[in-house]
Amino acid sequence: MRKILLLVACFCCCGLATAGTRDITLTTADHVNIRATLNTPDETGNPAAAVILIHQGGSNRREWDVLVPKLLDQGYYVLAYDVRGHGESDPVDSLRKLFNDPAQAPLDLQAAMHFLTALPGVDAQRIAVVGASIGANLAAMASSEMAVKTAVAISGKTAAVYNLAGKTDLALRSVFYIAADGDQNGRRAAWAKELFDRTAEPRRLEIVTNSSRHGVGIFDDRPRVMQMILEWLQTTL
Repeated sequence: MRKILLLVACFCCCGLATAGTRDITLTTADHVNIRATLNTPDETGNPAAAVILIHQGGSNRREWDVLVPKLLDQGYYVLAYDVRGHGESDPVDSLRKLFNDPAQAPLDLQAAMHFLTALPGVDAQRIAVVGASIGANLAAMASSEMAVKTAVAISGKTAAVYNLAGKTDLALRSVFYIAADGDQNGRRAAWAKELFDRTAEPRRLEIVTNSSRHGVGIFDDRPRVMQMILEWLQTTL
């Protein structure tokens, strides 16, 4: 993928970041403005790990508000952004194309990665991606194609993971797959199992039974899943 040119508005990267929440703008390699929220933990004294949160299609970064405080309590930097065509980010011509185009949404994630690796206080070797639906597909793809240490993929889809990578020879690794057994009549669970089988250790699979919820909706049926995600990150990040 092309080298990223990153512009950040309303945020200064000079010196150590202070605890708090800031809305920022990232500009991708193809000149799309991506709106994001950076949540900074209390000063830890050492470089800290960071977690990127990617929402599902038709939603925005605010869907992660329930998880962000739990991640901050663990001492992580947390960056949640609106995928292009969603929320406050620039629009796109076709959402359907966006979900499978390697020249669009992956550039948003690359911009987020580039921003965090340059941010004082962040350990650039310890970045995780947690995503739902299209975010899940990006998270799984990134485990192979980007400098991501670990990932969580909620309600992913096998074909879309490969489509977003623009290739089929992926080296998926260190991914926690989560899906509800009734989502899309069981297809999301089947895809989660399929991706799990193609992923190198460490790996984990959680099929939430008696639920048809998609993406972060699973949290409503099984709040325990959030704790599973925190445990996975503590172990792998």
